[in-house]
Amino acid sequence: MTKGHVFSTGNEVLFGDTVDTNSAFLCRQLKRSGVTVIKTSAVRDDMTALVSEIKNIASAADVCVMTGGLGPTSDDLTAEALAKAARVKIKLDTAALSSMKKYFDKRGVPLIPANEKQAMLPEGAQFMENRHGTAPGFSMIIGNCRFFCMPGVPREMERMFDLKVRPQLNEITGQAGEIQVMRLMVFGMPESRVEKALSGFSVQFPGIHLGSRIRFPMIEVRLSRLKEVVSDSQKGLDGATEMNQAKQWVMEKIGPKVISDQGLTLAQEVGRLLTERGQTLSVAESCTGGLVAHLITDVPGASDYFLFSATTYANSAKEAILNVSRETLENNGAVDETTALEMATGVRAAGGSDWAVSTTGIAGPTGGSEDKPVGTVCIGVAGPLESYSQRFLLDRGDRERNKQLFAAMALEMLRKELVKK
Repeated sequence: MTKGHVFSTGNEVLFGDTVDTNSAFLCRQLKRSGVTVIKTSAVRDDMTALVSEIKNIASAADVCVMTGGLGPTSDDLTAEALAKAARVKIKLDTAALSSMKKYFDKRGVPLIPANEKQAMLPEGAQFMENRHGTAPGFSMIIGNCRFFCMPGVPREMERMFDLKVRPQLNEITGQAGEIQVMRLMVFGMPESRVEKALSGFSVQFPGIHLGSRIRFPMIEVRLSRLKEVVSDSQKGLDGATEMNQAKQWVMEKIGPKVISDQGLTLAQEVGRLLTERGQTLSVAESCTGGLVAHLITDVPGASDYFLFSATTYANSAKEAILNVSRETLENNGAVDETTALEMATGVRAAGGSDWAVSTTGIAGPTGGSEDKPVGTVCIGVAGPLESYSQRFLLDRGDRERNKQLFAAMALEMLRKELVKK
């Protein structure tokens, strides 16, 4: 067993100012490379504390992935702390300095002396290029433990891990990581029900790991098969066949709630379907305040199918821009199926699109009534052949989460229509 330790540094982590997403990412990735994580830890920007923790890790783990403390300021102490723990000096690494100069030159920014500190690495350390930022990474051995030191910025760290660290970990553990991974995205089913529905999986497919995690408002179900696990050899099946059979088994249990078997979000899947059909979309929003449009435009290539959006919070805007009738608004109010339907048909006409969706509701925490409590949302869908609207009660006790759920439900209603066509 290769024992691993995930080590975060920085006062911002200890003070709660920054959520440590790096550790969660790294724990998952170490598992993929066959490393068993025995501990995670976080230490403040203090030399004595850092050196002490590094020594403890070196005596207990085989590998340590460490994030943070590689910047140019006085509280960036990682390189010096590792040097002290290893009882070596720090020196200028010419390869690291050259890489930094190229990064700055490419952006037309001069390299200042403060940045040169980032190229000061412990003796014996192996430089790891950072293609997406200024802070070079490095690896070094202390005792029997190899330390991999990466920037604390998640985007930079994740790319450095994929390019520089993962290959070395796979070499250490003697495996090439996962042969195959499948991600199924589930919407409209609580994680507890997903777990119950899939409870017999490990008996049917002992060579495949099944896991799930919440990616609100969806659940990601993940199937993974490691190189050293070949449970199906007696059955005469190759890994891909076993994975496909496993996916089919999962689909039989929860298929109606699976929105994508490719790990796509609702917005990505809607975009894929619209692109596949050569059709376009417009959006009208009230309670979601532009969130549906935001999710859609977060997907690269959305300009191929997304034409128009209108955030019409006030009734006067619904009437003027979307052509919602004054009679509907006066008789039924803004949060109503008829209003949602007229919003959808109105924005479809305004945008000249094939499809349109609309949202109008009460996100909370105030504004609800006995007939229309907080969490009430009416969603409209307008298409080439027919249009309809529907009311839901989706209160999650929090305005932001309600908005996220309302937007997701709008995309899900549209996805269901696109799948039919």
